[in-house]
Amino acid sequence: MATIKEKGGGNYLHFDAGSDQAVDDGLELETSLRHALGQAQFVLYYQPQMDIVSGAIVGLEALLRWHHPTQGMIGPDRFIPLAETTGLIVPIGKWVLREACRQCAGQQGLRVAVNLSARQLHQEDLVATIRQILDETGMPPSGLELEITESALMYDVESAIGTMEELIELGVSISLDDFGTGYSSLSYLKRFPIDTLKIDKSFIAEVTTDPGSEVIVKTIIVMAHSLGLKVIAEGVESEEQLALLRDRGCDLAQG
Repeated sequence: MATIKEKGGGNYLHFDAGSDQAVDDGLELETSLRHALGQAQFVLYYQPQMDIVSGAIVGLEALLRWHHPTQGMIGPDRFIPLAETTGLIVPIGKWVLREACRQCAGQQGLRVAVNLSARQLHQEDLVATIRQILDETGMPPSGLELEITESALMYDVESAIGTMEELIELGVSISLDDFGTGYSSLSYLKRFPIDTLKIDKSFIAEVTTDPGSEVIVKTIIVMAHSLGLKVIAEGVESEEQLALLRDRGCDLAQG
């Protein structure tokens, strides 16, 4: 039943004795996750963001990885959903913010982007926490960009907008992550105080081979520029993709 609910419900699934192992593995991973932060098992990697016209590196996105003592490096697709469910994403997210700011405070001219989870975005003390981290690490507010997904915003739109406006007043910038894969509500988009749209890598992966993906990418770029927003293409991995994005007027490439 739990498996069916995780997949949206409205379905059926035959019992499989082997599924008990998956439950046990999940509980074991959760137990390990609860100790990971205190045992310094998390590490940050950085993916560059490049100005497509000049070729200059102008930003970095902080990517969280978990170096498990027995399982090795664990990707975020395995532990982030678990952290969200258990609420551990709040202390983990705070660590990521502080560590990224600490490591990048001296990188003048580079902006570091950090993902904010839905739980973090709707915390009452989020703005105060970020202000404290900026003060502690010496990171100028203009050097921090917060990435928020559409789904996180739609949880409570009015509250999210209010928090985002406070963050903008603080001096940090905000980007809308994975655009095109969530609600893509245009009626709300014009109200969000954001600086940048990030085109999801699922579109970029097929932008040179699938006409539909190319049309979507082109449309997002034109729409974003009409709203005065910059556009970052995520998951750029080839010269062909970069050339097409340059021709379409995309601002930044990440990959």
